[in-house]
Amino acid sequence: MRRVLLASLATALALQAQPSPQRFTLPNGLRVIHLEDHEHPVVRVRLHLGLEPGDTPPGRQGLPLLAMRMFLHSDAADLKAEAFDRLLEDSGIQLRSSTEPGALEWRLAARSRDQDRALSLLADRLLRTVFDPMVLETQRLACWRQVEQLDATPFQRLEAALLQAPDARPTPISLGAITLEDLLAFRAKVFRPDRALLLIHGDVGLEQAKRLVLLSLGSWTAGDPPQPLEPSVPAPPGRALGPVANPLRIPAPGAGLRVQAVLPRPAGLAAEPTTLIALLITGEPTLFPVSIVCRQDCLVATLDAGPEATPAQAWALLQGRLDALRLRGFSASDLEKARSAWAAARSLDSLDAEAQLDAAAAQVLGRGATRDRMKALELDQLNAALRTWLGSGETRRGISGVPAGPGDLATAGSQRRLR
Repeated sequence: MRRVLLASLATALALQAQPSPQRFTLPNGLRVIHLEDHEHPVVRVRLHLGLEPGDTPPGRQGLPLLAMRMFLHSDAADLKAEAFDRLLEDSGIQLRSSTEPGALEWRLAARSRDQDRALSLLADRLLRTVFDPMVLETQRLACWRQVEQLDATPFQRLEAALLQAPDARPTPISLGAITLEDLLAFRAKVFRPDRALLLIHGDVGLEQAKRLVLLSLGSWTAGDPPQPLEPSVPAPPGRALGPVANPLRIPAPGAGLRVQAVLPRPAGLAAEPTTLIALLITGEPTLFPVSIVCRQDCLVATLDAGPEATPAQAWALLQGRLDALRLRGFSASDLEKARSAWAAARSLDSLDAEAQLDAAAAQVLGRGATRDRMKALELDQLNAALRTWLGSGETRRGISGVPAGPGDLATAGSQRRLR
């Protein structure tokens, strides 16, 4: 009993220690979330730009990834790309960019005494980068090499391919078809302050944060929406970057047979059951020998079969385990265990700045779970969400380790439920 009371007290104190998010919006429409924390002389900034289905025209798969590489390797303001990177390194400022499913992000970390320079450099990279046609051809090839992941293991390549929707996977032809005009139109359409969310955490007060953001990003304006890009056209001769490989069939001689299924989170699934399912399903013992984790809003189920197993046998075993869990569901004790684990993890957010930024962004973007809704969640709702997720019919599947025969896999451009 004493341990329970001490744990509850620690949780309450940790929750009280978390900074309360404060919100404001610039006249240009940029939304800002400020989390004040003077524990350490560090300021962290995250810029989130959401992507919509129509942002990448048909036949231009890989456009967001190529655009982000162009930002990374092009000149910004009056600084050459090499000088820009050297200035970041000499100042001890970390600036990273990433392309996530449905979003583009920049993450900035700097000492609080360098916060003005850091925000200014972020603005230079975002607003004053000049796309160089000479850089485009180099980055087009580098983009395809990044997609191929030749240095990764076959198993890593398989999972990375499956986590992308089939119609979003870059190909040599789609990357070769992207022109400088496509990149400029994409930039004009997506890089707008009214589509952005800026989060600031650390050793900076609210009024100072408002001044910093206004001085650095207040001049960011949204012009008229660009004209739609022309329909996809074939790549000119010589522009293809290499042979088109089916990412769902990854040969790996001697590596053993692995089958993998990726189940994207269905649209409309609430944050609370989604969060608890991700906690419970990862350690579910009845799924053995199938392992399952939640990555990028997807459930990733993996089965490593022995050399004597056939692909059909492996698929039958994996699907059987998932079907059994879908029919059985979770118990009331599972629900309480997951709720307790979620509350304990939430109580530690005050010790992790990145976790606080994650939580604040999730709340603003409508993906965050709340204590009240989590407490009100019932077992029937949790199991209904589980059945919806495991039976959504949008499963992507792949195989690595042996050549795949006809009928073993879905085609690269299709999605179907495992049978």
